[in-house]
Amino acid sequence: MVLNTLELKFNNACNLIKIYPKTLKNTDLLYLYAMYKQVVIGNCNILQPSLYDFKKYAKWNEWNNNKDITKTVAMAFYISKVDELYNNLNV
Repeated sequence: MVLNTLELKFNNACNLIKIYPKTLKNTDLLYLYAMYKQVVIGNCNILQPSLYDFKKYAKWNEWNNNKDITKTVAMAFYISKVDELYNNLNV
């Protein structure tokens, strides 16, 4: 399978975020999670978890709120967020 430029950049961004040198804020983690899921799976396909399971509900909610974003757009958003995070590093 030949990957296009956007897919290569997306894969690179996924690898970069794994080695990000600081702890990410929950809002950033949730956003990246939702965009990743849109790329890999598409629209949210799981049942809404209990409101009492805060972590699962937050992840489900963020993913579900971003439904109908295309794979290409989700890749671009993910790449943009990773770029933003790295550009804001005060290393």
